[in-house]
Amino acid sequence: MSKKISTIFLSLFLVGIFSISCSNEDKTAPKGIEQYNGNTYVSTETYDVSSAMPNFKTAYLWVSIKDGQVATFPNDNNTTAPDFTGTYFTVTGSGTDYGFSINNNKVVGTLKFSDTSVTLRYTANPDAPAEMLNTDIVCNIKK
Repeated sequence: MSKKISTIFLSLFLVGIFSISCSNEDKTAPKGIEQYNGNTYVSTETYDVSSAMPNFKTAYLWVSIKDGQVATFPNDNNTTAPDFTGTYFTVTGSGTDYGFSINNNKVVGTLKFSDTSVTLRYTANPDAPAEMLNTDIVCNIKK
């Protein structure tokens, strides 16, 4: 009889351990870009993007996360976000590190998130000025 009770307690113990292990898995698994949904960021510096967009000789770079996608767009000020409609694209990655390749690999880059900012790096972008390529562009969260 004691062997049967011991077996029952051992089984309950193992079920408890597996339950805790499985419930912690969701909390520790890497999260996708969705964790940043609703966030908008603006660059700390301005850039001359007038070669591609004549109205933006002095522009801040804005980044928006919506519905698990990312958009980047310039604006002439750092207080009002531009209209991102139609500019969202898919990224790959998890946690804080993401990559993107859009327009048949013409625009390629990375995003690295922190609690208060995102660092954007274009490795290819034919419309961007040379000063924006292979440079860390820090964009702080806009509340």
